[in-house]
Amino acid sequence: MPVRNLPVTSVMLPLNDASRKLVRNGVVLAPSRSLPTTVWYPTAAGPWPLVVFVHGYDVGPATYARFASQLASSGYVVAAPSFPLEDPSRGNGLDRADLVNEATDVSFVISSLSADPAGLHVAPGEVGVAGHSDGADVALEVGYEVGLSDSRVRAVFSDAPDPIDRPVISGGPPLLLMQGTADSVVPYTSSETVFAQVHAPVWYVSLIGADHLPPIAGGTAWTPVLDAAVADFFDSELARRALSGGALTAALSSSPLERVEVNGAA
Repeated sequence: MPVRNLPVTSVMLPLNDASRKLVRNGVVLAPSRSLPTTVWYPTAAGPWPLVVFVHGYDVGPATYARFASQLASSGYVVAAPSFPLEDPSRGNGLDRADLVNEATDVSFVISSLSADPAGLHVAPGEVGVAGHSDGADVALEVGYEVGLSDSRVRAVFSDAPDPIDRPVISGGPPLLLMQGTADSVVPYTSSETVFAQVHAPVWYVSLIGADHLPPIAGGTAWTPVLDAAVADFFDSELARRALSGGALTAALSSSPLERVEVNGAA
């Protein structure tokens, strides 16, 4: 059964991938990729599925603390790494060309957290990925792009992505695709393109009249709609707690602030 409103706490894990260098514009900035990761998790005993959250460009995990904590309260361990060339607080400069490396970072975080290093009660084999904006692009890479997809990922949430610009795999995990119809940063047509690119079950939720960051950051009429949709999606497709595909579609269609389209989903 779905769970909601669990008490949540957080911890910072100093993850570091020593097998790869940090490089920007051909210059080695560091001998490894440091990925300090904030983890929100229920204080109640699990086990709980793992969701790796990928932040957007020129922001860091703190921008999404409200969303991550809210999702954790629905029974998930939510791990949000800080990416060294997307988070301005890291002091390395910003470089969107590093997104392809972030996909490998996500796989590294999955491996690190699956070992449950801090006793977070991570459920074995239950892994999802979520992301917003540039992070939504990375979530799609990890879910569906040839050479970058991670077979351990069982569900993907992508909020306001760009179109996929590399070959995609056949099949892949279920996808919850979401975007505001008044997005002022990423054209709304981008998600319409992604909807047709992925060869897996896709639930496409349009937030009617919503902009780019406010719904997931919080404090808007669309915020509870987004929160409920994401929790219902991961409950159905990752945790297998209650909703079937048809019931999920009905749940996602429950608000006048959203429009739902389904592609290949039962």
